[in-house]
Amino acid sequence: MKLKKLQIENFRSLKNLEVDLEEYLSIIVGKNNVGKTSLLVALERFLGSSQSSFDFEDFNLDFRQHVAALAESKIQPDDPYPFCGIRLRVFIEYSDDDDLGNVGNKVIMDLDPDNKWIVLDFLYHLSSEYLEILRRDFKAHQDRKKDKAQDVLKFLRENHREYFKVARRSVQFDHLDQKVQEDIFVDLIKESIRIDDIISFKRIAARRSVSNKETDKTLSTMSSRIYSAMSSDAGDEEVFDTFKEALSHTDVQLDTIYGKLFKEVIDDVRRFGGIKEGDTQLQIRSTLQHRELLEDNTTVMYGQGAELHVLPESYNGLGYLNLISMIFDIKIILNEFKRGNKPKPADINLLFIEEPEAHTHPQMQAVFIKNIKNLVGRSVSNADGIKCPLQTILSTHSAHIVAESDFDDIKYFKKSGGTTVAKGLRDLHAMYKVAGKDGHYTFLRQYLTLHRSQLFFADKAILVEGDTERILLPAMMRKIDQLDEATAFADTEIAPLPLMSQNISVIEVGAHSQIFEIFLDFIGVKTLIITDLDSAVERQRMKDGNLVTNKKGQPVIDIVAHPVEGGTHTTNAALRFFFGVGSALTYFLELALEHKTVKKKPDAVWAADPAGEIMCAYQVTETNAENETYCARSFEDAFFHVNRAFMTSASAVADDDDSPKFPSLKQGALAEFIGGGKPDVMADNGIDKKPSFAIEILLNSETTKLTKTDKGGQARDFTLEFSNWNIPKYIHEGLRWIKAG
Repeated sequence: MKLKKLQIENFRSLKNLEVDLEEYLSIIVGKNNVGKTSLLVALERFLGSSQSSFDFEDFNLDFRQHVAALAESKIQPDDPYPFCGIRLRVFIEYSDDDDLGNVGNKVIMDLDPDNKWIVLDFLYHLSSEYLEILRRDFKAHQDRKKDKAQDVLKFLRENHREYFKVARRSVQFDHLDQKVQEDIFVDLIKESIRIDDIISFKRIAARRSVSNKETDKTLSTMSSRIYSAMSSDAGDEEVFDTFKEALSHTDVQLDTIYGKLFKEVIDDVRRFGGIKEGDTQLQIRSTLQHRELLEDNTTVMYGQGAELHVLPESYNGLGYLNLISMIFDIKIILNEFKRGNKPKPADINLLFIEEPEAHTHPQMQAVFIKNIKNLVGRSVSNADGIKCPLQTILSTHSAHIVAESDFDDIKYFKKSGGTTVAKGLRDLHAMYKVAGKDGHYTFLRQYLTLHRSQLFFADKAILVEGDTERILLPAMMRKIDQLDEATAFADTEIAPLPLMSQNISVIEVGAHSQIFEIFLDFIGVKTLIITDLDSAVERQRMKDGNLVTNKKGQPVIDIVAHPVEGGTHTTNAALRFFFGVGSALTYFLELALEHKTVKKKPDAVWAADPAGEIMCAYQVTETNAENETYCARSFEDAFFHVNRAFMTSASAVADDDDSPKFPSLKQGALAEFIGGGKPDVMADNGIDKKPSFAIEILLNSETTKLTKTDKGGQARDFTLEFSNWNIPKYIHEGLRWIKAG
């Protein structure tokens, strides 16, 4: 029996969430505040052992307004009366080999042997009867209080529990149409069906109680919990009986000692009339209790060094404390799942581990996720050998955990239209397969290693071609942020959120950003693609001074690199793909900035669209400080064009014996460029190592002060880093776009 799918309605941001679960482990990822914790809380509210009541703030914002309108009779419910409340719906699939004793014919709604589905609804809802009572009570409240009456939302906040009620149902499921038949159900509360025999839910929260204070003994205290959980299972009675016999023997020895130790006190009590002849005699007896003994008298110690010196648990770092605490918790929960004092474990055992990466370093996170399936396992079995499935949900913000995870286990949560949606990476594979790009998917799985896995947690993304852009981009972002802060002060305005403070992942993809197109559409984050124009011309192929022809005798035409001036084509496959046009260079040269954003159309073709969430930034015509107007074809080409003065100044040395400031550049080519040479020639022939050149730009950068005066006459100094070189216009435009919104 397996839990296959969860649906949650109207709970916080989870307006209509649907999550497919894996057979053993499902990993929930996504940026902050997309609903990962809300999923956990919803499961705990409906399935947890200590089910808590709902708060008004648990209602989805849209649902609050809907209920308010119903209460005020501004709208009428549909006929038949629809579901109105918070719902957790679970889809369970069973097999012929499963023991169906707990579900029986009251939970299994369809006796068709081909229908292997059970659908359970957990509700906190407003029935049609209680809606009428709510309307009546609110109207009476308004009439009674008149001008002092609460508005409907305040009334609901204080009184919703009077009208919303908890319900549990088994609902009919049409396995042929794959549809739930809402109006056919069994009330599981009336039928006294124990849900915890069907689904047992437990959690390990992100806020764990360990600390490395000297007074903290959380791990030591947990030993008694492990004992309690394990001793309830009769799997190994001998070791527990031995422990209890040792305590009993110790009790006898301590009784004799206590009699002597407390003799004076007992005699004093008798002397002062506390005990009379014939009364029960006062004695101090030893009553060692196995659970309490472990809780108060065991200490987790650490062996360290060749001689194994032991140290208290508080002497270790938070990472290890957290990891050990989590393992202890898992062991406790696994033994609780066994339910040794009951006939057997629940049919489905669901464990939720929230953010296991807390306090742990990256390597430990990677090791944890590699071993989690073995640690938790795929089932629980009690001492009688009865085995039931165990499924684990793990939520994380760790790119390290994602990088080491099985791709198919990952469920990506994202906000869309104000609500949370969940997408399984199995679906991503299917999308690539339908598009006939299985090879691209394989490449993507291999490429989304550690740093690139940050895309799953990013608010925005920037894809760059090479090392040079990747190294220089943070400096460019800082330059824009510092200038924006100074400008905002002068205009007495609030500066926009800095690029460096935004959750932006910068990923190097080479000239292959089009391979990521399905993935970018899948995760749906605002993305800037910084790429090259790669201008070219058609040229007939020559060999040994002769024209090369094909089998038909036609000239063989090559597309070869060429400066933008005189160029006719672009060889950039990403530009051709995202704009859905051919290779004509003129199209891209004439494209206005607002048309450089693209969007995927219903026919799966990308095209220019001002509302698009992906922007392609490439070289544009710009005028430098020397009043030279030029359009580059690559990043280095553009950088040299707008920074001739910087290269001249930064390259100057006091003495010919001094080391060059740009050792990655060919000094002859550099001298020619400084003397008025073309930037494309310098870019093509003057660089030995591009990453080194980027680092040398930073090393030769200068910081200056800028004084600005606001409209009130107040002056303020601002620091401008990297102030002696300029950002190429196309990158500046792209960073402005990604910074906004």
